[in-house]
Amino acid sequence: MKTSEGEQRPLLDISGLRVDLADGRTVLHDVSYSVGAGDSLGLVGESGSGKSMSLKAVLRMLPAGARTEGGISFDGRSVAAMDARELRAFRADEVAMIPQDPRTAANPVRTVGDFLTEVLVRARGVSRGQAAEEAVGHLADVGVTDGERRLRQHPHELSGGLLQRVMIAAALAAEPRLLLADEPTTALDVTTQQEVMAILDEQRRRKHLAMVLVTHDLDLAAAVTDRIAVMYAGTIVEFAPSEGLHRTAQHPYTAGLLRSRPAVGTRARPVSLPGRPLSAFEAGPGCVFANRCAFAEDLCRTVQPRLEEHGTHLVACHRAAELATAGSLLEPTP
Repeated sequence: MKTSEGEQRPLLDISGLRVDLADGRTVLHDVSYSVGAGDSLGLVGESGSGKSMSLKAVLRMLPAGARTEGGISFDGRSVAAMDARELRAFRADEVAMIPQDPRTAANPVRTVGDFLTEVLVRARGVSRGQAAEEAVGHLADVGVTDGERRLRQHPHELSGGLLQRVMIAAALAAEPRLLLADEPTTALDVTTQQEVMAILDEQRRRKHLAMVLVTHDLDLAAAVTDRIAVMYAGTIVEFAPSEGLHRTAQHPYTAGLLRSRPAVGTRARPVSLPGRPLSAFEAGPGCVFANRCAFAEDLCRTVQPRLEEHGTHLVACHRAAELATAGSLLEPTP
């Protein structure tokens, strides 16, 4: 569907989202992002930056007593305005969540077949027999062979990588339009991480699904998403195209994340970010990153910067233009 300006309307649109917990702590400050059909966005940042909380807000699964401001819409419909029936349909048919740890999401006393066929029966209304046949096909799509035997197994009989593939198969079986992937490879070893993400990305592209991927790994996000939003202390500090971000970071925090990871093909040693990550409720009146930033000035500590265009990036930094003129932020810190 087109907007009045003739542009494609985002499938998921989050505008000015703020989340306050029941105890008064703020966990998200003025977060805005959108994802179109078939597009993918990576939410990247250290633990506690608010990445997963924004996904919970999309599903209206925030902690009891949490209060929200701003808007969340899906295909033009307000998620906040959905009644109980509409919300159930939204969660069951339109959006699917891939969990961080498949073992905590799987019922240990039920078989893989129970889990997958239930998804198909609920979402598609097919018979149990037909659902079992289709489940084998969905497992094959995500690289799980010998599907008939796998359907009879329980979660504890599968490796972490196999079980996460089952979770991806279940998410895709419901034929959603939006995938929310909350650090789906954190519990897996490095080799299995690569295999699982390759499968997820291939299936997403083949089915033309929108995806929001939460991860702390910039390299992983850059490999499987179109755009990256870098979050810190409940705030987005930089938006950028995924391709080439490792060469063009414009926010000091993004550059710090890139310097802190091992780089393949270079002898440069990782340089850790100084200080500790702040939670959103600890942030002061200025830039949320000011207390860890080597470039911070008085203005940075007193006035919150807004996201502004700098080439193909949106950057929330008072000194972004000046730092870009001075040279790359990605040079090693002396």
